[in-house]
Amino acid sequence: MWFLSQYCIGQNVSPYLRYIEAAEDIIDLSLNDAQTYLDSIPKPYENYISGHLDEFYITQGHIYGLKNEDAKAFQSFLRALKYSEIDKDYLNAGDANIQLFRCVYPDVNDSISSNYLSQAEHYFQLSNDIYGLYEVDLIKSYMQYLKQDYYVCILKLLPNLEKYKAVLNEDGYIYMDATAQITLSYLALDSLSKAKTYFKKFKTTEGNPTISTNNYKSFLASIDFEMAEYFFRKKQLDSCKNYLARAKKRINYLDDSYIANYYELNIDLYKHKKDIDLVEVYLDSLKYFQFNMLKINRDASHSITQSINDVESQLKHENRITERQKILIFLLITVVLISSFFYYFFYKKKSNRLKETSKVVDSLSYVKSTNEQLALKMRGFEEYLTHLKHEVKDISSLKSLDVQKTRIKELYVRLHVNSSTILDKSESHLELVNDLNIEFFKNIEEAHPKLNKSEIIICYYLFMGFTNKEIAVFLNTTIRSVESRRYRISKKMNLVKTDTTLLDYLQDTFSFTLKSG
Repeated sequence: MWFLSQYCIGQNVSPYLRYIEAAEDIIDLSLNDAQTYLDSIPKPYENYISGHLDEFYITQGHIYGLKNEDAKAFQSFLRALKYSEIDKDYLNAGDANIQLFRCVYPDVNDSISSNYLSQAEHYFQLSNDIYGLYEVDLIKSYMQYLKQDYYVCILKLLPNLEKYKAVLNEDGYIYMDATAQITLSYLALDSLSKAKTYFKKFKTTEGNPTISTNNYKSFLASIDFEMAEYFFRKKQLDSCKNYLARAKKRINYLDDSYIANYYELNIDLYKHKKDIDLVEVYLDSLKYFQFNMLKINRDASHSITQSINDVESQLKHENRITERQKILIFLLITVVLISSFFYYFFYKKKSNRLKETSKVVDSLSYVKSTNEQLALKMRGFEEYLTHLKHEVKDISSLKSLDVQKTRIKELYVRLHVNSSTILDKSESHLELVNDLNIEFFKNIEEAHPKLNKSEIIICYYLFMGFTNKEIAVFLNTTIRSVESRRYRISKKMNLVKTDTTLLDYLQDTFSFTLKSG
């Protein structure tokens, strides 16, 4: 933690950004732990995570949503949209619009919900996010499903199914959602054989590391319920009862609309079976559920309306503050320019000598700091380190750039395999790669001081030729999270509106570091 704080101070980057990333990575495992990370960021947030408020509120909105606190989720996503539009972070703006659509559809006016979906598509196009555009397609087909236009839903999905399957290892949710929708549509059309065909395709996504377990179980519970509906329509009551029992095991993952239907189907089933006692039990459960939903919806509607008003008032207030800040910044820039002129005129020669000395001191301090920390962490692992250092020395002596990069990549893979018993995952990556190529880190820090620690690590992995999937494994995060961070890195480097990709920029700008090493 000391190293992180010193690094962030030197780079003028808030250490609290790590808490947002940690919350994103752990949200599927523990909502309470994810919330604890966000609560650890002090207020006012603008003073500590400026420029990243959209990421904070998107993560907070997901936590509220998973806790079924819809009004709070809507408020968080609304704030995320506001800050992402201010920062021109189009990827997060698209994500925020998608989440706002999910919060209001189909309960709110169609024009409002459709506007959120259109804005999401617009922002995903600006950020060239193919996965976001696929998600918009899936939502449009699901809207047809909810309107009971099952043939239209299927016709929208089937031509694109292979395209969705092609990104199964990058974002499995897309293929899972598509196959689930097709399965549900065929069940609604009483085509059981076709439904089973696509249900098998759906089940191939189970265990996919890019898919949240909660999302998979939610779709599975919905399919189980629709299977029960199908068999009830066919008067196959035992099969209906069997699928209702399977749905009951995952009832916590069912959407609220499905839960009401679940109770109603049980009531109809046991009426046919003439089991009056169970009919009364499910009637009581349905009444209790409907009463709670009425109260929740009433409170949510009031909270959402109040949230919109509050956010609009705050935005007006912050806009006034922004105008004052612009004036202050202009004055400060004027003072700095005048001061810089005198500084350049009177102290140029002394400054050049001081700069040369400073570079030497910084380089020595950097190496010393890294060696001291490595010495602390590696106590008890001398034999492993001796072998590792010999291999690093062997790699650094290679003259071929391609061979050197290949050897380094192989070394990374072996390091990752042994990381659970040999290395501290939270701190080891940057320190080890520093020894492999310290010049890269010194040069990228000087060129882009706004990059934080994890962003520099991702740059190095890309520079060395690792894929998004490999980087996600190394950092113990999702591929979507790596993509989002790559987009933020490109934005900080002012590459978003150019034809140059992040990878091309890194290779063109920093390739000399390996050659010179």
